[in-house]
Amino acid sequence: MNQASFTIKKSKLVEELKNMTKSLGRVSKYTKSTILELTITDDLLTLVIPGIKLEMECKTKSTAKASIGLYYFKDIIQTFNGLDITCNISNDEIKIGGTTVNCQTTFFETDSILRSIKLPINYTDLHILQLENNGYTIEELRFNELEFVVYHAKKNLKKNIRNTKDILGVYGFTAKEIEELIDKKIRL
Repeated sequence: MNQASFTIKKSKLVEELKNMTKSLGRVSKYTKSTILELTITDDLLTLVIPGIKLEMECKTKSTAKASIGLYYFKDIIQTFNGLDITCNISNDEIKIGGTTVNCQTTFFETDSILRSIKLPINYTDLHILQLENNGYTIEELRFNELEFVVYHAKKNLKKNIRNTKDILGVYGFTAKEIEELIDKKIRL
C-alpha cells in the first residue's frame, strides 16, 4: 500500500489556507467547489488552487499528490487540536489525526499527472479550452476534477458558435469561419 505524509505547524497551515480562501472572495456556489491540490515532495508541501500556487517547507515522507475540496480541508485543519498537524495520505484517503476523509490521490509511479494546472482565479471558458492545447493529459484534468468543466466549456462553445452564426449569417459568415477564428484564439 502506498503512503506519504507531511507534518507542519497548524498555525502556519491555517494562516495560508485563510489567505487562499480570502483571495477567492465571498463564498459562493462557484468558489465553494474549489479544489485544492496538495503535492508532497522532499521537505516541501505545495498547495495549488486556480490562480495561486504556494510552497511550504515541512517534514515529509515519500511523494504523492492529492486533491480535496479547499473549504472542506480548511474546516478539518481548523478543528484539529494540536500544535503540529500530520497528514497521512494513502490510497484514496487523507488521515488527519483520527479523521479520515476520501480524496483523489496518486503516488509518483509515473509522471502522467505530475504537473499542476495553471489557471487564473477568475478563469473563463477560453482558459479551460486552452488546457488541452497546452498539453495537459486527460489524467491531469481528471485528477484536478476539470474533465467535466472542459466538457461544459466545449458544449458552451458549440452553442455560442450556433448563436453567432445566426446573428452574423446575414453578413455571409459561416459556422466554419467562426470556428476557425475561435480555434486560432484558443491556440494562442
